[in-house]
Amino acid sequence: ASDAICTVELDPRFAPGLKDVETCSHLVLLYWMDKAPRNLVVQTPRHYGTQRGTFALRSPARPNPIALSVVKLVGIDGSRLSVVGLDCLDGTPLLDIKPYFASTDSVPEAAVGWHKRK
Repeated sequence: ASDAICTVELDPRFAPGLKDVETCSHLVLLYWMDKAPRNLVVQTPRHYGTQRGTFALRSPARPNPIALSVVKLVGIDGSRLSVVGLDCLDGTPLLDIKPYFASTDSVPEAAVGWHKRK
């Protein structure tokens, strides 16, 4: 929930893969949370105080720490993207970039029941 502009750096050999990405307003970034613990299957979110299964949470602590962020694309300079909405630590390994399609990626009626009850 920040409006900070973050820089995503690609290996320059992948820069041609950014062709037409500038036409996208938003992107999905998949990344590997390499510093996150991988041994928690039940966790207690700090704002809720009730244990939940790891797969019911967005916590970085998980057996397979793949994460995603939907980001707003601000600009591209060579193999660098400027984005808003990225939720990871500096130096986190990027796995993939995909265009965000509001027509298929958005599910307005989606709910997380335990979160909704707070």
